[in-house]
Amino acid sequence: MGPKRKNNYPLQPLPLNAAAQLMQRGCNSFKIKTSPAANAALSGAYYQEHVGWRRACTNRGFCQTGCSVGAKASMNVTFISYAIHFGAEVRAESFITGFGGNAAGNITAVIYNRNGKEEKQLCKNVFLCAGAIETPRLLLMNNLANSNGMVGKNFMAHVGTQVWGEFEEMVRPNKGIPGGLISEDMHRPPSTGFAGGYILQSIGVMPVTYASQLARSSGFWGQALRDKMRTYNHTAGINMHGECLPSEQNFLELSDEKDQLGLPKPRIHFTNGDNENKMSEHGEKLMVQIWKAAGATNIIVQQRMAHTIGTCRMSDDEAIGVVKSNGQSFEVSNLYIADNSVFPGSLSANPALTIMAIALRTADLFLEQKKSPL
Repeated sequence: MGPKRKNNYPLQPLPLNAAAQLMQRGCNSFKIKTSPAANAALSGAYYQEHVGWRRACTNRGFCQTGCSVGAKASMNVTFISYAIHFGAEVRAESFITGFGGNAAGNITAVIYNRNGKEEKQLCKNVFLCAGAIETPRLLLMNNLANSNGMVGKNFMAHVGTQVWGEFEEMVRPNKGIPGGLISEDMHRPPSTGFAGGYILQSIGVMPVTYASQLARSSGFWGQALRDKMRTYNHTAGINMHGECLPSEQNFLELSDEKDQLGLPKPRIHFTNGDNENKMSEHGEKLMVQIWKAAGATNIIVQQRMAHTIGTCRMSDDEAIGVVKSNGQSFEVSNLYIADNSVFPGSLSANPALTIMAIALRTADLFLEQKKSPL
């Protein structure tokens, strides 16, 4: 656990939706501490510099598909707006395919496809922030920053087991922010037989998403699926986000199959290890107990993994890493990576805040370096 915050959050937490209230009720039965999740969505009107006034969340629950009122702190109403204010240019519908370089091994240009045409942008430095799939894919396609063979290695994903149940009360799982309540009591649970830990989180879900999950993960189909969906408004879920250990057996490579631009698609090799399986079993047992205590019936367990993490490890050791602690490539001095691909471990929580922190830290260190005399 990190240090306590020096300042309070500027706004109150969002109201707990039904799933969060049910999780709170179940956790109270076992004296498990909970708190409203620090979601990046506004509970009240908020003035943001260089953006203006942003509206409060309307609790419609479409957070994972986009916020129509700008209450969710998506990049379009945060960092991108800031960047544009300070002079950045956004080139939409552009897909990077390659780089130009010089004899010293540095990148001199970024080559990209926009509206079916190849374009080139000359550059002094490159900040690659395409995520744990597209960042290593691009590097592998261009045979860049990979002399040690570590690009694409140590792919990780959170243990994300979900437990769903039906309740007597009206739930309406589409209402409110999906992950309204969390518990960190299992962040480092004692005497479990596995390393690391996990958080618990209430979950909401849209009808089409829930129907898809029932079909894919639980085998519901046809009339059985229709019957199950009739209980949708009385359904609530709880899930876990657990640490995944890095492993050489889990990696990303380029496949022989091509995408619409004729570029090789990424292929991921991933299997849970013994540690992840033990953690999933522990979390499943606890979540089922919490849901039963909250009053759930017809409980369904869905095994899943969440988020994409790793593949361009940050390290002090050039033999096992792709970038240094400041995000700079070991091999290409003007290439920096600032996304979730640089994570050496997966953490036991959603990665978004850590991604933002790494990006800001990488930028700060880069600017400090440029100010320093050579």
